[in-house]
Amino acid sequence: MADLMSYFKITDVNEAIYDTIEDSERLQCLILDISPEADLDKLFRPLENSRFTDMLLGKEKARLRDVHRHASWLRIYAIKLEPGIYVITGGAIKLTRTMQEREHTLQELAKMEKVRSHLLTNNIVDKDSFVDFLGELV
Repeated sequence: MADLMSYFKITDVNEAIYDTIEDSERLQCLILDISPEADLDKLFRPLENSRFTDMLLGKEKARLRDVHRHASWLRIYAIKLEPGIYVITGGAIKLTRTMQEREHTLQELAKMEKVRSHLLTNNIVDKDSFVDFLGELV
């Protein structure tokens, strides 16, 4: 609670809960949008703020950018297979500057690395190889 109140200057817990639910609903709609105009590449950004180019199976994050109240603390984490194609690895409420500052976000980092390693080990590096891998599971 101290993180919430100090980092975002929120004084009402109910307001924080409402904001989080609202943000999660908006993020869900954006991620599940299958219309031709949908573009997940506008939603997801490199996990490392210093990375400006794509990399093989890059670690990515998504959050709402056009929030009128305060910066959204809700994050969705994924591995990017190719433009517009992401494997969601998890999500978190991030109230600190870095993910290393809290156990729950450290766990999200570990999950991302585990999924990325699994994909690389199985030569899953794009949409086609991912679909082939899923077909082998059935």
